[in-house]
Amino acid sequence: MSEARLVPQPMTRVTCMVHQHFERGVAERLAELGARDILVENARCVRQRVRKRGWGLLGQAKTLDDSPMDVFRLSVPREAAGRVAGVLIEAAELKAPGHGMLYTQDIVEYGCAEPLVIEAAAAPAGLLRDMALLTCILSMPGSGDALARVALALGVGVPVICRGVGTGLRNRLGLLRITIPPEKEIVRFLIPAHDANGIRRLLIEEGRMDRPGAGFLYQTPIREGIADPLMCLGLQGHAASMEQVIAALDDLKGGTGWRKRFAGIEDRPEEVDRRTRRHFREIFFSCAEGNAEDLVRAAMENGAGGATTATADCLRTGRSEDGGGARETGILCVPNQVSDAVLNALDETAARSGDQELRVQIVEAPAVFTH
Repeated sequence: MSEARLVPQPMTRVTCMVHQHFERGVAERLAELGARDILVENARCVRQRVRKRGWGLLGQAKTLDDSPMDVFRLSVPREAAGRVAGVLIEAAELKAPGHGMLYTQDIVEYGCAEPLVIEAAAAPAGLLRDMALLTCILSMPGSGDALARVALALGVGVPVICRGVGTGLRNRLGLLRITIPPEKEIVRFLIPAHDANGIRRLLIEEGRMDRPGAGFLYQTPIREGIADPLMCLGLQGHAASMEQVIAALDDLKGGTGWRKRFAGIEDRPEEVDRRTRRHFREIFFSCAEGNAEDLVRAAMENGAGGATTATADCLRTGRSEDGGGARETGILCVPNQVSDAVLNALDETAARSGDQELRVQIVEAPAVFTH
C-alpha cells in the first residue's frame, strides 16, 4: 500500500460465539489477559426442537428454536492464539454441547494500533484442525431460517445468524432494486473441510441460493476450532445424545475425517461447481461509527462488487482511559487482483476523515458462489 498509515501484521483472528449467559465471564477473562479492541456483535443460534405430535398422533414435530448469542472477535499475535483459545473455552465451558463454538483464522491485519502482547502458549487439546468456515449472506426476508432448516436437516452444523445491511447489487438494478431489500442475514457454519464441496452444493441447491438476488456464500480456512454439536433439542431416549457420541469420536479420532459423507462429489461436473469462483479474499474492516458508508463507496469504486455492513460494540479492556464504544464493520469478498486497490482506497478514505479506528483484516477465500 503506497504511503499507507495502516501497518500490516501477521495475526490470528479469534472468534468466539457463546450463549449470552456466558457473556460477562468471557469479557472478564479477556480483560485479565489484557486483550483490547474486542468487537462484540449480537446474534442468534438456531437449533431444531423435536416434540411429540399432539392429539395422539404418531411421529415427531420439528420446529426451529432460537438462542441469543454474543459473538466476540479479536485479533492476537499468532503465537498467543492457543492461550487465548484455551481461556475462552474454559470461560464459556465450550466443551459442553449447547454453549457455543470457537474458531481461529490466520490473517494479515492492517491497523494503526500498536501490536498486542500476550504470553504465548500451546493450544488446548481437542481442537479440530480440519475445519472450514462457510459464510452465507442472504437477501430475502426469512431466508436465514430457511437455510438453517436445510442445514439442520442435513446435519451440516449449528448455524449462527447475524444481521447486516448490503450495498452493491441493489445499486445496479435501477427500479428493480425495490425487489431486493437492503437488510441481509449473515449465516455462518463451522464445517468439516473434507466435506466442504458437498455441503456447499447442498446448501446452494436445497437453500435455493442459485436464484437471482438470493445472496452469495464463500468459504474461508480455519486454523483450529471447536464446534457446537448440539443441533437438536428435546427429550432423548438414550444415556447420551448422538451429538455427544459424535463429539467423543472426534476427540478419539483427532478430527472429523472419519465422518466424511460426500466421497467423490468433487468429481461431479455440475452447474453449481462451474459457477464457483476461485482466488478471492475476504476483506473485513472495522471503523468509527458513521464512516462505513464512505469506506464502502471507495472500495466499490476500486473494484469491490459490494459490501455488507453491520454495527458492533468495541470493548477496550486493556485501555481503561477509553471505554470503547460503537463501531461499524464491513465484509467485502473481492478477487485477489483488486485487493491491493481496495486496501489503498480504504486507507486513503480513512486518512481523509481522520478515522484512527480503522482496522482491516484479510483472509483467503478459496471458493465463492453467487448467481
